[in-house]
Order: sequence, then structure tokens, then C-alpha cells
Amino acid sequence: MAKFKFESLKFEQIMKDYATIREVTIPDAVMLNARLLCVELARRTQPFGIDDKAKLTGEKAITRDLVGGRSSSAVHSRRRVGIFGIIGAAMQKAGGYAWYKTGENVRLFVGKDGYAYGTEKSYFRPDASMTDMRSFHKKFFVNGKMSSAGSRDKTIGRWKFLDKMFVSESTMNTYKESVLKKVGIAKAGWASCALKLKKVNKGSLTAGFPKWVTRHTGDFDNGRVQDMTADRKNPRVEVTNKTPWASDVIPASEELRAKSVVATKMKKQMEAILKKRQKGLIET
Repeated sequence: MAKFKFESLKFEQIMKDYATIREVTIPDAVMLNARLLCVELARRTQPFGIDDKAKLTGEKAITRDLVGGRSSSAVHSRRRVGIFGIIGAAMQKAGGYAWYKTGENVRLFVGKDGYAYGTEKSYFRPDASMTDMRSFHKKFFVNGKMSSAGSRDKTIGRWKFLDKMFVSESTMNTYKESVLKKVGIAKAGWASCALKLKKVNKGSLTAGFPKWVTRHTGDFDNGRVQDMTADRKNPRVEVTNKTPWASDVIPASEELRAKSVVATKMKKQMEAILKKRQKGLIET
């Protein structure tokens, strides 16, 4: 859960100026900019950004978590193991799956390093259902992020036992597609907050949020708004993203940056309005 308070005291003068220039009340000015804040908080919640590139970043991260892959940044590049493995053609040779089953373990293949790679029989699941995979996945999903699943392999003699569930390729693809659709859930908590704010403008309360974020607002009510704009001394709004792992995917520094960006946008809006009015006076 992540909570953020937007109040006029910290922006007292700019909020008064903004309300005057926009010709709205201070409480309405707070509402207008609380909505802008929700958009900025969503932008700064992982995966960072609200464009298609951010969506793709989230999808790639999920794919790495599920089946492994390399993540890169300007600082480092590392390979994530993944919690699922694909039962490939090589595992079906010499009599099929049963040929690999010995005792409580399953031999999967022999690597170029000479080791026999295997896994526990309970992890070898050519018959796995979506529910089975979801339960296995959930064990390693903590605070919106994957744990070190898949990396706790054991070596015993010439055997290496892999800490992952092995499923058929078709089942893996179906499960992956279902999980990829969840990209944007944490961001959607802020969109849910925006929908609960007072509508002051004609535009949509979710303007600025992409569809891959707003698609979740109908399924998950992860936003809470506390309206305290009636407080004459300090009209304010408190928005809370109730997604359980929200506070883990938006750094405190980004929350502060979001507030700064909104203040800058308020100033630019005022400048644009005053410039337009000045132009109108000159023309008349």
C-alpha cells in the first residue's frame, strides 16, 4: 500500500494563484491537481513510465521471472533463471517421460558439462494445470517481486537438481499470456484513486492513463481517496494505492519527484492561461 497526501499548505501561494487564474475554488484546484498527481505517481510506479515501452518492460520482466532470460541496464547485465522449465523434445527420447523417472527424482537431460540434470518428481508436471502453476508461482512472488526462485539448485555427485517446475511448452505459453495481462495492476491503484476524485473538468478523470493500466480498474478497486477539501485552513486530499505491494514498487524519491512535477505543471498551466488572455486583450 502507498499513501500520498496533496495539500494546499505546502503550495499555499501557488494554489491560491492557480485557483484564481483557473477561476475555480481552492478545493477544486486541489482536486484538479490531485488527479495530476495520480498520473505522475502511476508514471513513477514500476515498470517506470506509462507508454508502450513501459508496458513492454513489464512484460519482459515477467517473462524473465517465469522462464528466465537476461536483464540489462546501463550498470549491469545478469541472467535470471526463472521458476519454470519447458519439457522439450530431448526429454522425450528413449521411451518418453517414464524413461527418466527413477525413484523420487526425474532425470531431464545430460549437459555438455557431463552432469545429469534432474528435478524432483513433484516438479516434473507435463499434466500441470493453470491452478498448479499459479500456486507454484505464488510461492515465490513477494511484495510485487520475485524471490530467488530457480537459483537454489543442488549438486550431488554428478547430478544437478534444478529448483523449478517443468511443464509442456503449450501450457507454459498459455500461463505466460494470462500473467502478462496483469502488467499495470500496481499503477491501476492510482487510476482508481483518480476515478474517486471530484470531477471538475469536462475531460475524463483517467486522462493520461494508458488503457493497459485502466483495464484493471474494473476488476480491482485498489484506490482510496480521503476528501478533506472542506477544511478551510488546510483543504487537502489523501490518495492511497491499496495494491499490497505498491510501496515496494515506487521509491520514496519518485513520490517526491511526482509532487515537484505537478507543481511545475501548475505553473505552466497558469502561464499558458495568462498568455492566452493577454493575447485576447491585445486583439480586442
